[in-house]
Amino acid sequence: MENLKGKKLLILAAGAQHISLIKRAQDYGVYVIVTDMYKDHQISPGKDVANEYWDISWNDIDALERKCLEEKIDGICAGYSEFTVESQILLCQRLGLPCYLTMEQLDITRDKIKFKNTCRKYGVPVVKEYAFIEDVDEFPVIVKPVDRAGSIGISIATDKKSLIESFNYAMGLSVCKEVIIEKYITGTKIDLYYEIIDGEITLVASSDTINAKNNGYDKVVQSAWLFPSKYHEILVKKADSAIKRMLKGIGITNGYIFISGFIQNGEVTFFEAGFRLCGGHLYEYLEKKGLVNNLDLFIFHALTGKVALQPADCINENLKCVNLNFYAKRGVVGEVRGQEKIREMKDNAINIVWAKKGQKCDDSQAILSKMAMFYFCNEDAEILQDDCQQAYQLFEVKDVQGSDMIYDRIDVNVIKSWWKEK
Repeated sequence: MENLKGKKLLILAAGAQHISLIKRAQDYGVYVIVTDMYKDHQISPGKDVANEYWDISWNDIDALERKCLEEKIDGICAGYSEFTVESQILLCQRLGLPCYLTMEQLDITRDKIKFKNTCRKYGVPVVKEYAFIEDVDEFPVIVKPVDRAGSIGISIATDKKSLIESFNYAMGLSVCKEVIIEKYITGTKIDLYYEIIDGEITLVASSDTINAKNNGYDKVVQSAWLFPSKYHEILVKKADSAIKRMLKGIGITNGYIFISGFIQNGEVTFFEAGFRLCGGHLYEYLEKKGLVNNLDLFIFHALTGKVALQPADCINENLKCVNLNFYAKRGVVGEVRGQEKIREMKDNAINIVWAKKGQKCDDSQAILSKMAMFYFCNEDAEILQDDCQQAYQLFEVKDVQGSDMIYDRIDVNVIKSWWKEK
């Protein structure tokens, strides 16, 4: 493992979700600088953790190029957004710094239409889509901008009138002004996660999603992710080899990619991917399993141009993980509490809170404001069930009137038997 001590790493963003990346790099002795346009450190708390921060927007490539040259930056990381990843590519090209992906690879993995066309080329099954509004012959359908992640711009249409409204809404939030219309699948949403190190592609994790109980056709809130997927063996059999051919075929040699799909009646289909760090923050789970911490993939490649890392000799395939997501009802946040008590829990591996006192939360769109995320790791499903029950008892977000603002909590009783049922 190459010594990174004293190297300078620029991270393009400073939100709460970036703090673990900042601290991980600092653990290696890296001097970490973060940058974005926000001077309010409540919005960008990573600025209080990094060794240095700049108030330069991550998409101001000219200004960042000058500053990077002045400060002799050794490497650049982007984190959790395709927009910051694009800036990373452009900056690295100008500065001659290592970058784990090309612009073509980014385009394929962030554009939902290009991604699905690439899937078809390599035999990866995909969700049915409609080229035009007039082609839709059954409802409901899900409508999305082709180039947005994190459920931004998504809505579900149940008839022609709502389809037109959904199409216009998605178009308004698309940067490239393209929209995709897909069949609405009622099966279980699944995700596959791959690490690629020096051309070696490894499936490191899979997950199932539990959606919020009150979503209906109005919301797409995901209340929990469970690792591994209880359908893991089916997913491997139906899709793993084709996905690996695809990743190799588009020239990916280093990095981390997650691919989202559905399983329904034993059939697996996929609809999007992300070639970046994912919002599930799997690094602690992966490391506890004995696999490479995926934060390290990005840190080492950015600073050295290679990833000389290997998993442990023994992988703990019995380790399970439950990730609880907390989203907000409409209102103004008056109080947030319980985070520190959850942090003290033995199995708590990730503990991120975005909720801020005075924050205004809206519920008019399909996705809601994310308040917090906690995940727990253990081999015993019953213990994980107890962990989640305790977390729900401890964590509170109240509005200014003292009412509960948490949109949904899963029925934790399903956890104990989750991996026994298929």
